[in-house]
Amino acid sequence: MNRREIAIALGSMMAGLHTRTVFAQNGAPYPAKPITLVASFSGMTDQMGRVLGEAINAKTGTSVVVDTKAGASGIIAAEYVLKQPADGYVLFHTTNTTHAANQSLFKTLPYDYVKDFIPVTGVLRGGLMLVVSSASPVKTVGDLTALAKKQPDKLTFGWGASAVRVAVEQYRQMASLDFVSVPYKTNGQAVVDLIGGRLDFMVLDALTAAPQISSGRMRAVAVTAEKRMSGFPDVPTMQEAGLPGYSMTFWQGIYARRGTPDAVVKRAGALLTDAINSPAALKFMNTVSVEPFPISGEELMKFQQAEAVKWKAIISAAGIQPE
Repeated sequence: MNRREIAIALGSMMAGLHTRTVFAQNGAPYPAKPITLVASFSGMTDQMGRVLGEAINAKTGTSVVVDTKAGASGIIAAEYVLKQPADGYVLFHTTNTTHAANQSLFKTLPYDYVKDFIPVTGVLRGGLMLVVSSASPVKTVGDLTALAKKQPDKLTFGWGASAVRVAVEQYRQMASLDFVSVPYKTNGQAVVDLIGGRLDFMVLDALTAAPQISSGRMRAVAVTAEKRMSGFPDVPTMQEAGLPGYSMTFWQGIYARRGTPDAVVKRAGALLTDAINSPAALKFMNTVSVEPFPISGEELMKFQQAEAVKWKAIISAAGIQPE
């Protein structure tokens, strides 16, 4: 072997050593231990997390734990994640509530959705459902609107997530109505009161609403997205129900704490994208009438910032004052 060949060989060895060293500093190989997905909400968020965890486990043999920390519009979960090591083993599975809506609903937040979190991947997106108790006389959006006009500032709606609240506020604004807003720690708590007759209506995701609808305890009145849900083809959209231009959707994304090594973020993103596109995940999303949304971290950053502008405009127009 001549000097030139020896130099090339040594260079290759040093480059490989450097790569392995950087990888080791970044916590590689990733994942080398169980991953925790901290869900900001119970229901569709934590259930989707379990589906993704099973897919990742099947591919890598790594366990994925879903730790649901619901409450305070996702703020509890956000604070928890920021107290964990920035190594990619505790990821934040959240929604537009924490990364688009809260910024305009609260005067101060204990987290910065841009500075404190690195977007890893989008997960899913879809519409919500306006629902009432099966005992309610309301069958259509027109019925609810007429009832609200007869009883101004009397009808109550419950919410445990900002997206739910804003969906109703947009309806209120567009139809020139007055409702009484009743906050809850979680949407599930509000569902109990809706079925029990202590609330007049609310907006929910299909996963939470579907069992109550199929059991006959709840009735679907309309869908907030621009098109009908595949699982509820007979339920009209709010636009079809007489509110042209009405559109409200939600989305989920997964984030790492700021400071997590780029190599780990990219590896986590690749694993999660594969999991989102797995047969089990696609089946679950079809069942709950949502669409896969596996965009890259860079795309998610641009998307969430555009969403924050959109939600700020809706919240401002609705006259909601930051708390």
